[in-house]
Amino acid sequence: MASGVRVLKLTKHFGGNTVVRDLDLEIEEGEIVVLLGPSGCGKTTTLRCLAGLETPDDGAICFRDTVVFDRARRVNVPTHKRNIGMVFQSYALWPHMTVRQNIAYPLKVRGMRKALAEGWVERAAELVHCGELLDRYPAQLSGGQQQRIALARGLVARPSLVLLDEPLSNLDAKLRHEIRTEIRELHQQLGFTAVLVTHDQDEALALGDRIAIMKDGRIEQFDTPERVFVQPATEYVASFIGLSNRIEWARVDGGWRTDAGAWLAADALGAIDGDKAVSRIPPDDLTLHRSRPDAVAGAIVLDATLVTAEYGGRHVDVTVSAGDTRLHIRVRGGQDEAWIRSLPPGSPLAVSAPIARLHTYAA
Repeated sequence: MASGVRVLKLTKHFGGNTVVRDLDLEIEEGEIVVLLGPSGCGKTTTLRCLAGLETPDDGAICFRDTVVFDRARRVNVPTHKRNIGMVFQSYALWPHMTVRQNIAYPLKVRGMRKALAEGWVERAAELVHCGELLDRYPAQLSGGQQQRIALARGLVARPSLVLLDEPLSNLDAKLRHEIRTEIRELHQQLGFTAVLVTHDQDEALALGDRIAIMKDGRIEQFDTPERVFVQPATEYVASFIGLSNRIEWARVDGGWRTDAGAWLAADALGAIDGDKAVSRIPPDDLTLHRSRPDAVAGAIVLDATLVTAEYGGRHVDVTVSAGDTRLHIRVRGGQDEAWIRSLPPGSPLAVSAPIARLHTYAA
């Protein structure tokens, strides 16, 4: 498969702060790559460098065989000549223009009169199910409709690269899911190359063909959603993709021990350097017990006390304290969870965690 975008040793400083550090990234033509990470990790700055909205301090960027930025060769193609489509978090629709005029704007800027005549605007509006809105103004649209129009405008000129900057973060939960599905459907139909920035792991897993998880301006792991979720490369990655529970271990008496009453043989956590280790596990993989069982096959058992139990419809989100550790357990709804909600805070409980589901790293 041909390379759609190549980023080589990209570096960007703001004052004395290095926001992107020697970043390498290769995006295959026709795939969606998601830049995932918390605020300040460099994902939006990377996107803006791809767009030409920020000028990197070093490195190079190529779209297919075209160099759009190269610090060493003093190449810096301006934004309007990079053949990109942009979809912003804030929609960024022109309020004085109709929907038709907003979608048509990239075609007019590029002088694509034939595309206008051939109905590319109407086709783009139909793709996002907004064909009947073409003569309205943005103020007459809902948030979901405005984001659909922003998507149509980003795709209408059939760009080499579509850049999406947290496009769903201003929408409510129902609309986020709807438009997330529509973006995936559009990609299946059109096969465009895209880079999407988000801090939402569910959005990243659903939309990304590959996910680049960023920390301090660098990529911690770049892989398919399945491999990132099943085999997180670092504890940072594990924490960011939903393995929110953190269990600390100390090497004691030839094995590993926690402060909540669990002990494991020296080889049970794999090859770990040093005398301290950390395991990560998601809330769904933990099991809550009314009292401490004698043993649970293939699992560790931790003594705990109840902190909160929050009803979530089809599940109950339970927080417990196990020694100095807070653990979160998601208990599926049904008759079995009624006893949990009847317990007062501070009630003694036990939690079991399958050893095979622990992702363990040197502390």
